Amino acid sequence: MSDQDKKPESTEENPSPAPSRKRRWAVRLFIAFAILSVLGASVLGVAEHETSKADFCASCHIMEPYYASWSADLHGSKLDVACVECHYAPGERTTIKAKFRGLSQVTSYFSGRYGSGRPRAYVSNLSCLTAKCHGDKKFMDKAIQVGTVKFSHAKHLARTEEMEQPQQARLEELQKQLRDTLGEEHFNELQILGSIAGSAKPRYDAMVAQCEQWESTVDRETLVEYSQLLHRDVRITQLNDLQCTNCHAYSSPNQEAFNGKTGHHFQVATTTCYTCHFNNEDYNTGTSTCLSCHTPPQGEILVHAEKELKGGEDNDDAAAAKPVMMNHTDMLARKVACISCHADAIQHDATVTRRDCERCHDRPEFFKDWKEPFTLDLVKHYHSVHVERQKAKCQDCHAEIQHKLVREEGNFLTSALADCARCHPNHHTEQVGLLLGHSGSGAVQGEPNLMFGSRTNCSGCHTELTDDLHGGIVKATEQSCIACHGDKHEDTFMKWKLGLELVMEDADSAYANAKKLLDEKTELPAEVRDEAAKLIRDAEADLRMVKVGNGLHNITFAMELLDSVTTRCRQAATLLSKE
Repeated sequence: MSDQDKKPESTEENPSPAPSRKRRWAVRLFIAFAILSVLGASVLGVAEHETSKADFCASCHIMEPYYASWSADLHGSKLDVACVECHYAPGERTTIKAKFRGLSQVTSYFSGRYGSGRPRAYVSNLSCLTAKCHGDKKFMDKAIQVGTVKFSHAKHLARTEEMEQPQQARLEELQKQLRDTLGEEHFNELQILGSIAGSAKPRYDAMVAQCEQWESTVDRETLVEYSQLLHRDVRITQLNDLQCTNCHAYSSPNQEAFNGKTGHHFQVATTTCYTCHFNNEDYNTGTSTCLSCHTPPQGEILVHAEKELKGGEDNDDAAAAKPVMMNHTDMLARKVACISCHADAIQHDATVTRRDCERCHDRPEFFKDWKEPFTLDLVKHYHSVHVERQKAKCQDCHAEIQHKLVREEGNFLTSALADCARCHPNHHTEQVGLLLGHSGSGAVQGEPNLMFGSRTNCSGCHTELTDDLHGGIVKATEQSCIACHGDKHEDTFMKWKLGLELVMEDADSAYANAKKLLDEKTELPAEVRDEAAKLIRDAEADLRMVKVGNGLHNITFAMELLDSVTTRCRQAATLLSKE
């Protein structure tokens, strides 16, 4: 072998080839990517941390009122619960869906579309029931004071079959009774009438009228109870769909609170309670029964304050001038109806109409099967679709029901007159005028009816239903006086009536005499006749006020009016006779 054929041996002076240029760039890129990834993750982490703070939410000016109410709320002022802890369900905050939702909000803000609609923030029940918040559910059995009512979550949200068994047994008992009395066919028709959603009174009236047409012996009380139990079953079912936000709602920091406090971010909206308890329900029946929530006030309450007497202590009004006290325990023992004094405690209704639905559903196809009034099955279906699935709040569909005492003088009469006023707008003008102490002529003003101190309205005295050509009127009786005031007032009603008749005779006689003289003395000077005519005209208006309005509505003022009528008619007669 020649020297040329020999391969040189590897030595340290002859190293292996250097890495290629591509490999060097790949390493550099990897290192740069790693550094950027760490920096990016750090930036994202810091951004996630900072944007999760409530202060960041407040940096958007449209969030200022929400931030202010959160700051006043227990969650913000003491517990420092961040917005994202409630407004994202557990585990949702880091999802792609959540990021896109936040991005859409930022886009709306910078595009100028913010504020075009009401924010639809939603808090899941899961956020409230995490282990560090209310997961132990101790709140369920805790009695919570809401206004004058003690509220229990368990009574509403954890109802058991044992709790419902008495009502279910009573419903089945009534169903059997009505089937046996009416027969299967008529019972099914009655079931349809009793299951109609809408105002309670028309529903009850329709059931009674139908049974009368069948010449049935079923009484009104049984029909009312049966319909109430049907509706109660639906209300209990709807409790299963409730979300925390149905009752706990945002209120502006400048808004008057639901319970007399400043508005908070997660305040209890008592209007939700009223929607469930009072909508499509009659006064003090079923779910609107007063004593199911309220306990009667303890001790005596001032009804009439002491007044100054005109004419000394021998005046006939001496007894009325003394302060009068009232005890609710006595009223309940005598079975005085709550509506007698508190007819105005519940105002408006929350029946859902087509117009309410059209605010969201504006296409004709949504209403091709529309029927009014709703049946209970349809109510259950709509409630499930909107509350359980779409997380709608009560006031998204229902109007607000007010439940409070109206303090303005005389306004509590409006509720008692509401049913009549639908057909007879000014049918009881004279009665209301007497109650308020307003005369027909405007020339005489008196004190309102003494019963105003106790806020007694028409229903307090008019308790006996009687038949007449118009289908029935509700009369006042002596028993109404006795129910509130006891047996010592048994003859008060008749005394008032007899006294009023005697004074009325004097007023009638004086008016007839003055009117006769005015008709006869046609030759008298015009100014004399005009002066006498005005006196007679005013007296006639006040006399009519007492006759049409029934002076018993305000006996003291009625007596004053009749005395004034007699005096003015005699003055007119004197003027005419002198001439």
